[in-house]
Amino acid sequence: MWCLIAAPAFRQAEKTPALEARLDRRLLALAWTSLLLALLSGIGWLIIVASQMSGMPLAAVVQQGVLGVVLTQTQFGKVWLVRGALVIVLAACLLVRIRSWKQIVRWIGLAVCAALIVSLAWAGHGAATEDLPGDFLHLPADLLHLLATGVWLGTLVPLALLLAEMLRDASPAGLTISRAACLRFSTLGITCVGILVVTGIVNTWFLSGSIPALVGTLYGQLLLVKVAVFVAMIAVANANRSRLVPVLAHAASEVSERLKAVRTLSRNVFAEATLGIVVLSIVGIIGILPPGLHTEPRWPFPFRLDLSEVAAGAQKVLDVAAILFVLCLAAGVIAAEKRRYRAAAVSLAGLVLCGGVAASAMRPGMVPAYPTTFYAPTQQYAAPSVTRGAPLYAANCAVCHGAEGRGDGPLAKSLPIPPADLTEPHLFAHSVGDIFWWVSYGRAQGVMPGFADKLTPDQRWDLINFVLARTAGILTDATGSQVVTTAAPPLPDFAFEQNGAQNTLSETLKNGPVLLVLFAPSAPRVRLGQLARLAPRLGTAGLHVIAVGLGKSTVEAPFVVDVSDDVRATLALFRSSKDGGETELMLDRNGSVRARWTEGGPGKLAGGPILLADAVRVSKIPMAMANHAGHAQ
Repeated sequence: MWCLIAAPAFRQAEKTPALEARLDRRLLALAWTSLLLALLSGIGWLIIVASQMSGMPLAAVVQQGVLGVVLTQTQFGKVWLVRGALVIVLAACLLVRIRSWKQIVRWIGLAVCAALIVSLAWAGHGAATEDLPGDFLHLPADLLHLLATGVWLGTLVPLALLLAEMLRDASPAGLTISRAACLRFSTLGITCVGILVVTGIVNTWFLSGSIPALVGTLYGQLLLVKVAVFVAMIAVANANRSRLVPVLAHAASEVSERLKAVRTLSRNVFAEATLGIVVLSIVGIIGILPPGLHTEPRWPFPFRLDLSEVAAGAQKVLDVAAILFVLCLAAGVIAAEKRRYRAAAVSLAGLVLCGGVAASAMRPGMVPAYPTTFYAPTQQYAAPSVTRGAPLYAANCAVCHGAEGRGDGPLAKSLPIPPADLTEPHLFAHSVGDIFWWVSYGRAQGVMPGFADKLTPDQRWDLINFVLARTAGILTDATGSQVVTTAAPPLPDFAFEQNGAQNTLSETLKNGPVLLVLFAPSAPRVRLGQLARLAPRLGTAGLHVIAVGLGKSTVEAPFVVDVSDDVRATLALFRSSKDGGETELMLDRNGSVRARWTEGGPGKLAGGPILLADAVRVSKIPMAMANHAGHAQ
């Protein structure tokens, strides 16, 4: 406050030592109070975190030396020690009252305050982000967000005190100081708001990252409330800047008008500061909650938007309506700012019209949704889960859906609504969260029962993974030798051992596409020899070869890996009895089957040039984005 606003404002007026001294005492009292609260809350924070880390009661943490371990052996403790040192330095700055040093000490105090604020980032989510974008984007955004928050909110109460002091003085010099302070704060506030908007979007992406996480988790809902309060703060600040500050800056304004403007500004700044305290309170609650991306999002609406269901022509209409909506919104804001209420009314009508057109265009994309629609499985789509799901399906689902899932079980004909054919491609059109809801609570007006009271959540996910894998295997049987770039059946992940080293399919796919060779009962040595000779050229194209024998015998041949029985049982779903003893699958980096060749097929197995060309084509298929849904509990 002193460095950026008050000191420059006092320099624009005649010497007012008494006024400056009174304001200095008020701000000094505020600083000491704030510093004491920071110290006490920091000590409480340390004790609570130490209790959570050790699992010991609060009293035991203090008595048994746990605090020392936390302070010296955890990142949180090291950050706490740095912050404690900064508090001591800041207290020393506040104690220095030598006039000739005061200005230098204030700037040192400003730097220490900035360091104290941004150091919170190393105790938060930004420092815990492990992926590459987080290393270079999330933490810097967190630092800037904290600094902008501290500068804006930390200056509000001191500004209100300055305005109150100038109002009490009611002198021309006080009005001049008020005008200069408000103008400088306005510029500072605009800068901080811009930084907060940009960094807030970055932080929201890393910690929530999706609409379900925003509206379906407590973290996201509190974040939306925080944004709403933030918008209210901007509205108050905008009213101050557009209506009250110009009265102070206008030379022709009467003294009474200026005093009235200062009085109103003081009230508004206190209101803005109160809203800021609400924001900080919400942030305090959010800080102890897991981020939205790490929490199960319980979808609160009976529908969701699926743009794939919207026709191409309707999507173009939707795009145009969205652009016009934004333009009308901007025009309305500008018109309201300039008090052109007729133009604002026209813009509002345009908003309503664009909203109606967009709603009409999106109507086909409004598909039913359930509370679990955006859940992510707690059990990975992998061979062990698929194997566990097979007997669960046989015991609970086969009686209606049939042993092979074609809707032809023993009870199928007696049901008023035929059971669904679980081998059709439409199964993959549904989200796994939708399927989880149906398995848990039933569907088709009670014809299909729910299994929430019979199977645990993990068992339900195992069952779903088995159904998905079996359907993917059936769809793979219909896949040809030409690379498919549209939706393709996914192959479950599996672990294998090669040359004494453990690996998984998913880890291998990170380095490029995979040619998966499935054979039974004996290894096709001639084919594996051909692939071995092609290995240098295949490696150049980024193609990796994994050969899995589905029989009991163990063989040693190029690319052959060792797998467990559950992997063999799962991969057997992706072979047919008519493959001539060998099936080869080209997998993209998502693990989806893009092409298929069999020894018993029309063209048999692919030659080297075809494999190389297909590998290059498949490598260009983009990887799917990470699932931002939460796990079901």
